[in-house]
Amino acid sequence: MNLELKELLRSVLKEELIPVHKRLDGIDQRFETIDQRFDGIELRLDKIENDVHELKSDVHILKDDVHELKSGVHILKDDVHELKSDVHILKDDVHELKSDVQVLKSDVYELKIGQAELQKNIIENLGEFTEKIAQQVEGRTYVLNKRVFDLETVIYRLIS
Repeated sequence: MNLELKELLRSVLKEELIPVHKRLDGIDQRFETIDQRFDGIELRLDKIENDVHELKSDVHILKDDVHELKSGVHILKDDVHELKSDVHILKDDVHELKSDVQVLKSDVYELKIGQAELQKNIIENLGEFTEKIAQQVEGRTYVLNKRVFDLETVIYRLIS
């Protein structure tokens, strides 16, 4: 009886345990599916972590670039300030040059007037000097002719 009881107990247990086993198998399958999903989620999280790490690296690079750009802008502002200062100096120099050119134009005009007067005076003086030279030549020629005549007269008397 013992044996029969055992067998009966086994059979009852088996019948009762089969649905439990089936349910446990279903739960195991669900756990495997959940494990697969968790593996997929872990992969996605790893990818997200890598992406976040890359983004942080890119942000760091961008911050460095922004810092360089700000430094460049500062240098450009200094250069623009220097250029404005240079332009102001150039404008002052141009103003001085215009003033100097005006003075030079005035001086050239005065020189032209002086040159015209000088040419006029030279022409007048040349005329006067030519007259004086002609008078002096005539005077000396007269004196020379008189001496030659006197000398010819003396020579003619001596020969005659």
